[in-house]
Amino acid sequence: MGTALTRESYFKQAAVAVLVCGLAGAASAQQTPPSTTGDKPPETAQAAPPPSSSPVPTFAVLGPSREIKLGENTWFRFGAQVQAWWKASQDRLVQPDGGDGGYAMDFYCRRCRFFATGSVVRNVFFNVLFEAGNFGRVDPAPSPNQATGTKTNGTPQILDAYGQVKFVDAFWISGGSILMPLTRNGLQPTTTYVSIDTSNVAATPVAQVNSFVLRDLGFQANGFFLANHLEYRAGVFQGSRQPPPVAQSASHNAPRFVGMLSYNLWDTETGYVNGGHYYGARRVLGVMVNGDYQILRKAGPGLPAPGSGANQVAAIGKDKNAYWGVSGAIFLNYPINGPNPKGGDEIVGLLQFGYYDGGFRQNTAAPSAITNAGTYPNVLQQNNYLAEAGYYNHNGHFSIFGKFEKRKIRDYYPNPLRIAQNQTWIAGGVKYYIAPFNFMNFALQYERIMNNDADLLAAAHQDGTNNITFQMQTLLY
Repeated sequence: MGTALTRESYFKQAAVAVLVCGLAGAASAQQTPPSTTGDKPPETAQAAPPPSSSPVPTFAVLGPSREIKLGENTWFRFGAQVQAWWKASQDRLVQPDGGDGGYAMDFYCRRCRFFATGSVVRNVFFNVLFEAGNFGRVDPAPSPNQATGTKTNGTPQILDAYGQVKFVDAFWISGGSILMPLTRNGLQPTTTYVSIDTSNVAATPVAQVNSFVLRDLGFQANGFFLANHLEYRAGVFQGSRQPPPVAQSASHNAPRFVGMLSYNLWDTETGYVNGGHYYGARRVLGVMVNGDYQILRKAGPGLPAPGSGANQVAAIGKDKNAYWGVSGAIFLNYPINGPNPKGGDEIVGLLQFGYYDGGFRQNTAAPSAITNAGTYPNVLQQNNYLAEAGYYNHNGHFSIFGKFEKRKIRDYYPNPLRIAQNQTWIAGGVKYYIAPFNFMNFALQYERIMNNDADLLAAAHQDGTNNITFQMQTLLY
């Protein structure tokens, strides 16, 4: 009997061991993605074995770009960004004793962001970005609230939030809150700016306050030709919605149309955003043109005129000049020792020009007389200029940069409008990178703001003011 029990116990133990090994093998197979051979893309590689009917749960794995993979075409990737700023901004007003203006100093988070990208099934993607912008900054709102000392709260808002499907290389379509292709500088990711922030003139086409940090709600098609060297983007967006005349619903006007063409002579750029710095990883030379258009209906009123809080009811039944803008750019990223995926020294440059006209016209001799309400009255007819350049040293973990910007509106506008908007900006600075590329950096920038028409002021004035900004940026993606 003892022998029989021993044999029975032996067989039970052997069966349990076989079962455990089998389950372990099944779990291991489910955690390991199917391998491919050579350089074949996954869709042409040998098909994976059929899924196991085993009740053992599957597990997420970490992909090559730190994405969380739940399946071959189902993955998520999360990121966070913090741009902590200390900024000293000089007041434009001359002191009672005749001295230059003092400095207002703020500590705030220029960008506190959390974002997620991913794929649902093959060729179907999504992108969501939350931001608490200028969190803690004192009095960012325009007059009369500049003297309250109130801090901006940290309420986040959704910037990017869109779904995207790729049908073929030449035709993708996106829907949701999308970064509009208004300028080259405006399409650069905030983590790769040559200086520490976007240009002042990049905000011109959204000066009507009808977007969310260069984004808007709508649909956009894009695609690539000539081996991905030529890209187009064409979108219809909400833009400004026209108020009703009296007793009808608003928003009867047409949407905003935004388009872009970009051609790269060397390496291609196929992302949602285009780099400022590539930190020696890419060799880029190209040109970009952008177009932007919207018009309000004749039957409806105009939008508030500059300096006015009321709708322009007098514009009902009158033609309104359309808003339109164009931008062109030449851009360069030159890796001094050739492109290297691990990074290297780089020279980067951008030349950009923009022309914008919101359609607003005002009688210079009688400023209260509006001759045409226009479609975007806050966007006065103007030329914009931007030039920036930088040098990144990979081994030294530092970069130096400089930029020039100018806004010049037409002389036929009344003096108060010209004084407020005709400006030139010159800035320069240095960055130090704790790690290669841009996972963390410290930056220091000096900016001189020149008020080109300050001499038109009757009171004492300053021709220019100074800004000094220190940044600590941290990025996880």
